[in-house]
Amino acid sequence: MDHSRRHCLQTLLGGVAGLALPGRLAQAAEAEVWVVLSENGGAYAEAVRALQEAWAREFRLTLNWRVATWSELPLDLEPLPQLTVTLGARACLEAVELTLANPALARVPLLATLLPQASYPALAAKVLARNSSALFLDQPPERIARLLRLALPEHKRVGVLFGPDSLAVRPVLSRALAARGLTLVEQTILNGDKGVYPSLRALFDESDLLLVMPDKLVYSPQNMPNILLAAYRQRIPLVSYSAAHVRAGALLALHTAPADTATQIAQAVHQLLSSRKLPAPALADAYSVAVNDQVARSLGLSLPTPAALALALKSRGVNP
Repeated sequence: MDHSRRHCLQTLLGGVAGLALPGRLAQAAEAEVWVVLSENGGAYAEAVRALQEAWAREFRLTLNWRVATWSELPLDLEPLPQLTVTLGARACLEAVELTLANPALARVPLLATLLPQASYPALAAKVLARNSSALFLDQPPERIARLLRLALPEHKRVGVLFGPDSLAVRPVLSRALAARGLTLVEQTILNGDKGVYPSLRALFDESDLLLVMPDKLVYSPQNMPNILLAAYRQRIPLVSYSAAHVRAGALLALHTAPADTATQIAQAVHQLLSSRKLPAPALADAYSVAVNDQVARSLGLSLPTPAALALALKSRGVNP
């Protein structure tokens, strides 16, 4: 690295150092960013590849990406990175726990990604103070309502089973549905999951589609197969936030794939390194639509293609 390049990079790192580890980071040869996975492989590995490709495409600053799970990182060594990016809810929760045990980590900014809003712990804001932000996978209620009108225009009564994680979105979801001529039919479970199936039966009686929102109590991996089967038997279309649910029998999903967030994450990393400020917590910009054609045929429904639905959602002039 020539003298002028080293000088420019040290100037940049010196500005960022006040947010992380003063002094030592200003002397680093390259900015280091930890990308901490909830688990190795799978969608997380795909997201890392997409992030590194997006960074190379969008920006010129060379970064030292250190990709690992928390258990694989040397937390007792210095210097620590200028930024930690966690992928998935588990990695974010572990970051909070480790920061409580190792206060030095609180000086390292944290960007939590690939998680629903409900999984971003309230404790994070307290433990990490102003050094944290997040990029959520949740879909805005307005976008959900538009998809329902585009894909299922004859289905006007939207059944939703709320739990502790999803109840907070109820008011804005109700308004978004009403603005599109849709009616929210709701049931709520706050303690335990024994009331899931009686509540579902009540929803099936009063609604003509079931909208699944992220909620680890209601839509747990243990509950979801039976919920999908119950909706199918009742000939109730199930609309979800997960492409995996569509593969398992849901009719339709509005979702954000982990790799689709790469550019937005890269932009947040660049904002920190260039301005010493993380962006405010936000929803992911990118999204996709998935359709289970076999389920659609079984229910006697004819839906536009996923590409056509996604294009219509992105066309602001369309007002179904």
